[in-house]
Amino acid sequence: MRPRIGYKKLAAVGVAAVVGVASTIALTSGSASASPVFGYSGYSYGTDVETGLANSGPQVVSKFGCTTDATKADKNDLATANVNQQAIARTVKTDTHAFNDKSGTGVTSTATAADVKVGNLLTLTGVKTTTTARYSKGQLSYTGDTSFAGVKIGNIAVPSLLKPGPNTKVAVPGLGYIVLNRVGGVKTASGIYSYAQAVVLHATVKNQFIPQGVDVAVLKTRAEISKPATALVIGSAYGTQAKADKLVVSGPTSLQTTCQGTEGKTVKVAVGELNIPKVAYVGGVYTTKKGAIGEDKSYIDFTSHVAGVKVGNLSIGAIESAASAWKTKDGKAGVSSSSSIASIKVGNKTYPVKTGENATLDIPGVAKLTFNQVMRQKRYIEVNALVIDVYSLNTKVIVGHSAAGVVS
Repeated sequence: MRPRIGYKKLAAVGVAAVVGVASTIALTSGSASASPVFGYSGYSYGTDVETGLANSGPQVVSKFGCTTDATKADKNDLATANVNQQAIARTVKTDTHAFNDKSGTGVTSTATAADVKVGNLLTLTGVKTTTTARYSKGQLSYTGDTSFAGVKIGNIAVPSLLKPGPNTKVAVPGLGYIVLNRVGGVKTASGIYSYAQAVVLHATVKNQFIPQGVDVAVLKTRAEISKPATALVIGSAYGTQAKADKLVVSGPTSLQTTCQGTEGKTVKVAVGELNIPKVAYVGGVYTTKKGAIGEDKSYIDFTSHVAGVKVGNLSIGAIESAASAWKTKDGKAGVSSSSSIASIKVGNKTYPVKTGENATLDIPGVAKLTFNQVMRQKRYIEVNALVIDVYSLNTKVIVGHSAAGVVS
């Protein structure tokens, strides 16, 4: 009997690698030293459900990420932003743009709404929130702020909240509480990011507008700038992902991504064994990332580890993959990848694990397996240790994904 749906303690991953394939590309752009680059990223959301409603993602989105283009910009307008089929914010506009001018270089993200309403419990009008992350004269800084034209709690106007201080908490009868002007910034050795949110709704009591226990951020902005570096680092790692046609059946497990690296520290994300309903049982999964950006060298390493996967009577042993990318100030760069799979069985029959990139094995009536699926672009590499095309389910299961690249 398969374990019940849910997470359990991470199973130990023992790797008896039957196949270990590695590939490396060396990329050079001449001997001249490359100029350091800045990294820009940011977003503006109309609304974003932070807990409790998995099917209600960000709305009225403007965003971009991991770019060296100081002219990058995105805008979005929408009449309303809905949560739980309720019109929470109306006449919403979002804007995120990078800049490079006399004030420095960085990113500004802004979101506005004509009004934000939760039934007759809360009414905010003329809402604007903005945040900026900036690098100027060797220094990192940020600003963030929110303002309102009008604030009413129930039927009572509260003029003292038109320009609230940072992280102002206010009780709202019939809803729970709100936090106005939630702002902050985080500085690292690689750069700085800042955030500003006009209002965060915390539904702590039962009401007809937002389910109890759900938090909703309204007009949510973020801006990020990196220090000058030889390159930005990008990539991702996850254990498994399942798709039926174009529909995602199960999102990436233990997903990790990056734009600025980890300041040279190893970051690990793990989940225990789990079931992808009607598709597969997955053993313990963990991923790692490690990297840094700097004026002399930028690099990133991702790895993915899966204890095993079962799809029907198909059993796959321990699966691993890795991807790396780097670039130095003299213009030299490279990428590499590897993958390994311990074993493949259908019932009591063992199948060979094929070597080489993009090798395939067809198991009639069961699945098509693609081993060490590698995709390359300039200074970027992506590897899926195993791709399982399940015939009976018309489903594709990706196992052991790692990707890494540098942008300059």
